[in-house]
Amino acid sequence: MTLRSVSEDIKKRDFAPVYVIYGEEAYLRENYRNALRKALTDPQDTLNFAKFSGKETDPDEVVALAVTLPFMAEKRVILVQDSGFFKSATDAIAEYIESPAEDTVLIFEESEVDKRNKAFRLAKKAGYDVEAAKYGVDKLPDWVAMAFKRQGKKVSRETVNGLIDRVGSDMQALDMEVKKISSYAGEREAVTGEDVLAVVSRNPAFTVFQMIDAIAEKKLNRAVGIYYDMLSEKESPFGILALMERHFRILMIAKDMSEKKLDNAAIASAAGVAPNIIWKYVNQSKKYSKTRIRGILDACVRADRDIKLGLAEDSVSVEMLIIGVASK
Repeated sequence: MTLRSVSEDIKKRDFAPVYVIYGEEAYLRENYRNALRKALTDPQDTLNFAKFSGKETDPDEVVALAVTLPFMAEKRVILVQDSGFFKSATDAIAEYIESPAEDTVLIFEESEVDKRNKAFRLAKKAGYDVEAAKYGVDKLPDWVAMAFKRQGKKVSRETVNGLIDRVGSDMQALDMEVKKISSYAGEREAVTGEDVLAVVSRNPAFTVFQMIDAIAEKKLNRAVGIYYDMLSEKESPFGILALMERHFRILMIAKDMSEKKLDNAAIASAAGVAPNIIWKYVNQSKKYSKTRIRGILDACVRADRDIKLGLAEDSVSVEMLIIGVASK
């Protein structure tokens, strides 16, 4: 089942008995989960809606409620979030998916699944699986343009790309900025690059991501250019250094744990990073060897020490650090 299929179910009011919404894009998972709940339930009806959350959720309790007839309503709706049922053995859930109750809509929202898991395989076979995958660089601009269209605005591809360059690929953040820019434009239909510059601040963490990519690819001019862009946005050199050091520490954790075949949830927990973005660090860590990451971390520590001891001027020290690590 696709996300579009879910929209069609809502439009036709012809719902599947089970939805397993999973994937890396939290924004899409939340949107479709909320759309289903809104279409299926009355906010005032607390008798026919139940919510379970977390790994401690008892599968037997979920199934027992799912087979209970709704009270003076067409459907009972149950929402289960990040249960882990589709990563570990849960016979009760697998058996229920094989023969779901006709009067219940059971919605699972999971950040991660194991596609070899029995319950997931049965859900996929029945057409209940709904993947909320990250939009690629080829699709994201069209999605942003459509978001502006929903606000009654027209926007050029150049302006869309400028917005993505400042915000990053996080759809939640992009949606919020689209609404802010549209409000700023007022009655004017066309949104311009000037509107984006006036409303949207660069996301420092995302900008550091771009810089680290440039360093990995040894694109010295781009790495230094990004650094100067950050300085022009009033980011302090010492703050940029701190972001760089934190970023490379996360890359080391991501590289080490991914090489040990640990999943993204475990890596996110160890690194102190939101689960929905840890994949970016895992992918970026593949561009570096452990030896290179250790060398860069040592260089960051030396630069930090020299600045604190007054042995080097902060902006020059950080620039020389970037030049040094991007040249090797």
